[in-house]
Amino acid sequence: MKAVVLGAGRIGRGFVTELLTLNQVEITFFDAMPAMVEELNVRKEYTIHVLGAPEKDLLKKDVKAYEIKDTDQLAACWAEADLIFTACGGKNMPAVGATLAEAFGKLMAAGKVHTSNVVTCENWIDPAADLKKGIFDHLTEEQKKVFEEYVGVSESVILCTGTGAPDPDKVTNPMDTWVQDLRYLPIDRDRIKGELPKLEYIDFVPAFGDLLKQKIYTNNTSVATVAYLGKLKGLTYVAESANDPEIEPILDGVYREINEALVKGMGINEESQLEFSKRAKAKYTDPAIVDVVTRIARDPIRKLGPEDRFIGPIRIALGIGLEPKSIAMGCAAALYYENPEDEAARELVKLRREKGVDYILEHISKLDLNGPEVKCIREAVEELRKKGWIKEA
Repeated sequence: MKAVVLGAGRIGRGFVTELLTLNQVEITFFDAMPAMVEELNVRKEYTIHVLGAPEKDLLKKDVKAYEIKDTDQLAACWAEADLIFTACGGKNMPAVGATLAEAFGKLMAAGKVHTSNVVTCENWIDPAADLKKGIFDHLTEEQKKVFEEYVGVSESVILCTGTGAPDPDKVTNPMDTWVQDLRYLPIDRDRIKGELPKLEYIDFVPAFGDLLKQKIYTNNTSVATVAYLGKLKGLTYVAESANDPEIEPILDGVYREINEALVKGMGINEESQLEFSKRAKAKYTDPAIVDVVTRIARDPIRKLGPEDRFIGPIRIALGIGLEPKSIAMGCAAALYYENPEDEAARELVKLRREKGVDYILEHISKLDLNGPEVKCIREAVEELRKKGWIKEA
């Protein structure tokens, strides 16, 4: 079996490649960064390190990589591939869709269209829908009919964390990557075309439903809260922040609020949700998983969006009559996030200082300034000021 991996970052060349390699799947990488492509082709191999379980480390050999803009090569690889995985960032799905559409046109012109599936591996709400729209926006009506018949566009839930090296000074191959010890990838079965491939560690789940939202509103909301609060306190690592005696009670509050909101507001099975949040806390408090808060906190403007990890669950909670004080604390901390190395964070600081928090909540988060969501967030800001964590007037 052959697969194409679009995006050679920590999830693409780490977690996804780990599972595919364990299944003896031949992989070809495509990436937007020429330097990444060159380095992979020069090195030709790298190690996927499993955090806390070095006996599971995996040497990936015979690495092949191309630039994603090389749609001739992408079409040639697609002609032989059963699966394409995207790990490019959810916001890039429209652009990735345009690239796949161009490659599909060449595939179709060459008469090499066959049953295949594209699977998104993104921390994003509805990435498969965004990707498919991006593809269809660049296909002719005839191409759409053929694509619809032969190609599935599905999505997965990434539960595994990919990180940088725990000790960067000891790295000898810059392509090495580190992943959590969690070999499991659930994929939406109902969007898959053709016969399901038999792959260990990969679960094709029927009635996938709100699993992706459940993951984002549980895992991403909680770890973002840890990261933004940790940054306010001057902490460096996720596990350090999650275990902080002042932050951990807030984290527990986030899980209590999320659990009730998703069970009562979205109809998620209670037992499933409790287990979901339990696994999430164990993950983020695990000191073996060395991850920095600035990586989790990057791109704060997107994370303050109307359906993202803070505003989405705050709305759901308020809709069932629950006041999400802990989630709002994470949101408040995000509003005051600063990192001069993060372009979005610099823009957030500029907006906050020049136009104020209310402007951000109204124009970025799309909230009614007289609504309960804003009231809840304002109270959280004041609480963080009382703690001395927010010092800006």
